[in-house]
Amino acid sequence: MHAHLQALSTPIIQALSPADPRPRGFDIEVPLGAGAVVEARVDTYSDRLRCDHPQVADGQDLGEALKLSAEEADRGRIVVLAPAELASGLERADFEREALIPGFYEGEQDCAVLGYTLDQERAESGFAAEVARVDALIQQGPQRPARRRPAVETERATPEDAEHIAELIAETFTQYPTPSGVPGYIEGAIEEGVPFRVVREDDELIACASADLIRGAKTAELTDCATRPSCRGRGLMQAILTDLMGDLRDLGYPTAFTLARARVPGVNLAFQRLGFGYRGRMTRSCRIGGGLEDMNVWSRRLAS
Repeated sequence: MHAHLQALSTPIIQALSPADPRPRGFDIEVPLGAGAVVEARVDTYSDRLRCDHPQVADGQDLGEALKLSAEEADRGRIVVLAPAELASGLERADFEREALIPGFYEGEQDCAVLGYTLDQERAESGFAAEVARVDALIQQGPQRPARRRPAVETERATPEDAEHIAELIAETFTQYPTPSGVPGYIEGAIEEGVPFRVVREDDELIACASADLIRGAKTAELTDCATRPSCRGRGLMQAILTDLMGDLRDLGYPTAFTLARARVPGVNLAFQRLGFGYRGRMTRSCRIGGGLEDMNVWSRRLAS
């Protein structure tokens, strides 16, 4: 079946738990004319079409082609992460620049995050009051000096840790954009070289996070952050993220970024305290927590 026809017959998935192994979407080729194509992903989970790091010359042509594909796929939103020089062309195609990540590509070239809304409900925050409260906290800045790295021992996870990592993520999130509550999924990622770090206490895994490598750009997304409720407030995640950034430096990665739920203060303030800069917001972009949520974009350079 042609990818676009397949998309038409694919319903929007309302919610999947991290432990649900079903795929969250599928890849398609978007025709650009003259036989050229660009890869994109029909995200059935978050009801969007996503195009990451397209290598094209004309942003406007790309934008128009993505709009046609999103309409055929009956998706409510388009998200594009692209080299910054494509942003002006995409804006001429009525895309809105939502964020700019400095040095995303090998520490030298910026990445623009752009969105286009087909479903007008996706144009406005679904949790405006909560997001506004977090914005006010971010504007104030950290209310205490950044703490030194807590005296917490973290470990680089091995495939044998996959079951316990998956269990912790499944207990932490009711909805998740990847099947990170499936042990085989985590095991495969670790075997492929994705850095995961964990903290144990009395032989129990109590906190974890990962650095999802974007190898072509030499940057990574810090994600899969989970801490057992009884162990929160002890600086465990700060230690894990600090050590993950060290892992990325060892790999020669000059930048890291994260996408944080815009209505949750703790995660945003944690990354701010770790020296990440706020780069913008993806409006109602990802299904996580309580539904389709705004995601704040944070990044930092990883200089020693």
